[in-house]
Amino acid sequence: MNKETKLTSLKKTSKVFAIFAKIFEVFSYVGAGICAVAAGLIATDSLSIGLKMVQPDDADKIYNMLSQHMEMKPALIIFMILLIIFMFINAFLMRKIGTLFRNINNDYSPFIPENTKLIKIIAVLGAVIALIEVGVVPAVMVGFILWGVALLFDYGCELQTESDEIL
Repeated sequence: MNKETKLTSLKKTSKVFAIFAKIFEVFSYVGAGICAVAAGLIATDSLSIGLKMVQPDDADKIYNMLSQHMEMKPALIIFMILLIIFMFINAFLMRKIGTLFRNINNDYSPFIPENTKLIKIIAVLGAVIALIEVGVVPAVMVGFILWGVALLFDYGCELQTESDEIL
C-alpha cells in the first residue's frame, strides 16, 4: 500500500470514528438526563409515577419496596448524582475523542500539536473513568498507555516539523 492510500484509509476511518464518538457523546447526555429525571422523581417521592410509565405491572411493588426502606432514598439520590457526573465526564471524553478524529480527518497529517494535547486529555479522562469503573490498576495502565501514545504523537510532531522544513 502506498502513502496516499494509507492516508486516505486513515482519513476515512477517522471520519467513521468521529461519528461514533458523537453518537456516544449524545447517548451520554441522554443518560445524564434520564438520571437527572430519576433523581428528581426519587427526591420528590414521585417515583411511582415514573415507574408506571416504564413498567406499569411492577411499579407498585418497586415503589412499596423503596418506600419501606426510606433510608435508601439519600443513597439513591447520591448515586444518581454521581452517575450524572460520570455521564458528563464520559460525554466530555467522547467530545475530545471526536475532535481528535476530526483533526486527523481534516489535517494533512495526524501529527499536530493539538492532537498531542487531546491525547493527553483523553489519557487523564480515560484513567479517571477506568478508576471509577474497574479500579486502580486498570486505571493506571490505561493512563500510562495513553500517555505513551501522546508522547509518541509528540515525537511524531517533531518529525513532521522537520519534514515540513526540509520540503
